[in-house]
Amino acid sequence: MIHMRVKHWIAGGLAACSALVIAATAALAQVATVTVNDLNVRSGPGTSFPVTFVLRRGDRVEIIRRQGSWAFVVGERGGEGWVFGQYLSTTAPSPAPSPTPTNDVFRGTGTIDNARYNGSGDAQLVIGRQNRDGSFSLTGGRFNVEYIGTVRSNFEGAVELQINQFRSSEMGYRTVSASGTCNIQTSGGTSVSRSFCSVTGSGIDHGRSNFSGR
Repeated sequence: MIHMRVKHWIAGGLAACSALVIAATAALAQVATVTVNDLNVRSGPGTSFPVTFVLRRGDRVEIIRRQGSWAFVVGERGGEGWVFGQYLSTTAPSPAPSPTPTNDVFRGTGTIDNARYNGSGDAQLVIGRQNRDGSFSLTGGRFNVEYIGTVRSNFEGAVELQINQFRSSEMGYRTVSASGTCNIQTSGGTSVSRSFCSVTGSGIDHGRSNFSGR
């Protein structure tokens, strides 16, 4: 009976040790890059062991464990075995920079006054950061007008948009040439508070719009 208990204790101890080894190995695993032109992969941690594969500069490998100056790796391109750790770089790559927004966007909710629509609606002003392009749109239900052009000035929340194109739901969203201006007041860096737009062009009989934010 005592012998059986001893056997169970030994078996349990071995299982626990194995679990610790596996956990330690997983924690150690890391990605590295080969820094030499030809890196021999060997069957054991030493130059006396035969070469089983050759890694090239720039190859990525996963380091599974280390023994002295040697590392057991698994290559992304192939090869599994021991290499001299001095020829591996484990420096983490710099994180990719966050994309820089290309536009400033201002939005508002309020009342639209237009020859074709009068009622509640939304306003949106988009100003390009890389250039002076801009657009201003008003939407109420199925009604929509959009003024497209160049930002002439943008100072302390007062935006002047010189219009060269116009489109609307009333014209089947066709983009047509136009001329005129939109004077838009923004607030808080994100909101449209009010605006007045007036444009003329062929077939445009509803180019004048007012917007008052709530």
